[in-house]
Amino acid sequence: MCGIAGIYAPLGSPALAPSALAAMGEAIRHRGPDAGDIWRDMDAGIGLVHRRLSILDLSPAGAQPMHSPCGRYVISYNGEIYNYLELRRELEEAGLAPDWRGHSDTEVLLAGIRAWGLAETLKRTAGMFAIALWDRERRVLSLSRDRFGEKPLHVGLFGGEIAFASEIKALRTHPAWTGEIDRQAIALCLRHGYIPAPRTAFTQAVKIAPGTIVEIDAGALAPDSWRVIPWWDTLEEARIARRNRFSGSDAEAVDQLDELLRASVARQMISDVPLGAFLSGGIDSSTIAAMMQSLSAVPVETFSLGFHDKATNEAEFARAVANHLGTRHNEIYLTGEEARDLVEKMPDVYDEPFTDQSQLPTYMVARFARSRVTVSLSGDAADELFAGYGRYHSIDRQWQGTLSARIGRAARRAYVSAQLAGLVAPAERLGLSRIGRRSPAGLRLRLEEKLAGLTARSAVAAYERKFTLMDTAHRLVPGSTRETHPLADTVAQETGWSVLEQASLLDLVHYLPDDILVKVDRAAMAHALETRVPFLDPAVVRFALSLPDRVRLMGGQRKGVVRQVLGRYVPAALWDRPKRGFGIPSADWLKGPLRPLAEDMFSPAQIARLGLLDEELVRLFWDDFLAGDRRRANMVWAMFVVQFTLSRHTR
Repeated sequence: MCGIAGIYAPLGSPALAPSALAAMGEAIRHRGPDAGDIWRDMDAGIGLVHRRLSILDLSPAGAQPMHSPCGRYVISYNGEIYNYLELRRELEEAGLAPDWRGHSDTEVLLAGIRAWGLAETLKRTAGMFAIALWDRERRVLSLSRDRFGEKPLHVGLFGGEIAFASEIKALRTHPAWTGEIDRQAIALCLRHGYIPAPRTAFTQAVKIAPGTIVEIDAGALAPDSWRVIPWWDTLEEARIARRNRFSGSDAEAVDQLDELLRASVARQMISDVPLGAFLSGGIDSSTIAAMMQSLSAVPVETFSLGFHDKATNEAEFARAVANHLGTRHNEIYLTGEEARDLVEKMPDVYDEPFTDQSQLPTYMVARFARSRVTVSLSGDAADELFAGYGRYHSIDRQWQGTLSARIGRAARRAYVSAQLAGLVAPAERLGLSRIGRRSPAGLRLRLEEKLAGLTARSAVAAYERKFTLMDTAHRLVPGSTRETHPLADTVAQETGWSVLEQASLLDLVHYLPDDILVKVDRAAMAHALETRVPFLDPAVVRFALSLPDRVRLMGGQRKGVVRQVLGRYVPAALWDRPKRGFGIPSADWLKGPLRPLAEDMFSPAQIARLGLLDEELVRLFWDDFLAGDRRRANMVWAMFVVQFTLSRHTR
C-alpha cells in the first residue's frame, strides 16, 4: 500500500524537474511514509513517483519505481495482490519466472506483465491496486485500477501533458493547476453525497474508472483520445453469474460462502507487518473478525469507535463480540467538540466535497488503529453483495409486480398530489412562512421529489431517484442539470433480475466505489493505514452475484446467508439487531458545536465568494432545519461540506 504520482510530457516540461516530481511525492507522503523515490526518462518525457508503505518484503528489493529484469517496463504501483504467491508459482511452473530479487507482489506483477500482458495479468489477480506502467519499447503509459475502485487514481489535464496521482492534492502542485470548479460535479455531489467517476470537483482532473486500463501516448493526451481497455465489467459478470445461478440447498450455500470468505480472509492476512480489523459489532465486520481470529494463533487486534449518544453508539455490541472471540479489543469515543476539530481536517483528507457523515468516525478509528497495526481488514461491501440495505427492500415492496403494489403506488401518488394542491398551494397563496416546521417552498420541493419517485418508469429508476440526498439537487447549483447514473436504464432492461438484484447491482458499480471505498481509503491512508476488504475477493463477488434472492434472504432476513455463516462463529444474541450504520449525530452537531462554522458557510458573503450555490435555497433549507425539520439534516450537512471544502481549496 503506497502512493503514486507522475508526469507524462512528451514535449518536455518544467514539471519533470526532480524538485517538481518530489513536490508531488511530498503531497502524498502520508500514504507512504517509509520511503520514496523518483524515476525519469527525459527523452521520453516520463517521470514516475512512488511513496512506500512497506507491507510485503520490507527490504530494498521491494522498492519502487521498479524495473522489470528485461528492462522494458517500469512500474509505480499502489495496492496489494493477495494471490501473488499463486501467480508466482504459476510463472515458475510455466518457465516464465525471472531470477527473483525479493518476495514482493510488485515483482510478481512485472513478471506477469512480461509473460501475459497487463490486461491478462490483472484478470488473474485477486487484489486492490492503482498502477502506472511505462512501456519503454512502445512508449505508452498505462494507468489502471482494480475491479471495484478500492485504490484511487486521478489524472490532471494540462494541455500537452498530463499528471497522475493517488490524490488530487498532488495534482495541485503542478504549475498549470487553476482549481476551476466543475459545477456539474458539485450538483452530483449534492445529489448523491459524492462525486461519481470519472468526474472530480475540478475541471482539470478526472478519475480513472475501476476495472479499466487507460493507454496514453504522445498522440493521445486528452481523455477523448485515450485508449480505454475494460478488463473487468461488473455488469457483465452479473449477467454471467445470473445465467448460471446457484441452485444448491441453503446449507450448501452457507458452506460455500464460508469456504470462499475464509480463503479470502486467509489471503488478506498475509503481511510482514502487524494487522487487525475494524469491528462495529454488526454482521459484516463481526464475520470478518471472527474468521480472522479462527485463523490466528494469537489474539487479533480489533478496533471500534463509540459515541456518547446512545442512539448512535454501537461500541458495547462490538465489545461483546470481541469478548466472545477473544480478540485484543480497542475502543475510542468521539464527542461533538472533537468532531469540530476533525471537520477542519476533512477538506485536506478528501480533496473535494465528500459528504458521507461516517467519514469522521472512520478517520478517527483509522487513526486509533494505526497506533497498533499497519493493516486493518473491514466488512465493507457485504450490504451491496447480499442485499443488506433497508432501502433495497423498501423499493422492492413498492415495485413488486403485484396488483396491491401498483394500487399502493397509485394511492401514494394521489396522496402526494393532494398535499401539493390542498396544503402547499393554499399556503403559498396566503404567503404563510411555515407549515408546521417547514416552509411552503421547502415542503413543495420535498413533495415533488416524492412524486418523481412514484412516477418513475422502472424500479431501478425509482431507486436512483428516491435514495439520493435530493433528486432535484441541481436546483441548488445554477447552471447545472439533473443527471442520473447512466447504468440505471441499462440495469432496468435486464430480464429475469429481481428489484433487489437491480438496486444492489447499481450500488455495486456506483455507491460502493465512489462513496464507501473512497471514504475508507482516504481516512485510513491519511494515517498510513492499509485497509483490506475480503468481501471483494472476485470469487466471493461472483458467488454472491449468482445467488437468488431466496438465498441472499435466507430465513426471510436481509443478508440471511451471511447471518448463517456468522452464526457458526458468534451466537446470534450478540449481533442480531437492527442495522444502524457507522453514522454520527450530525443534526445535533450542526445545531451545537458546528453551528458557528455552518452559519459562516451559509452567509451571503461566503455563498457569493464561491459563486456556486443558490443563496435563497440554501437559506431556505437552513432555516427549515433550525426550525426543527430534521428531514433536511442530510442535505444541510451536504451543503455545509461543499461550502467548507471548496472554501479551503479556492483561496
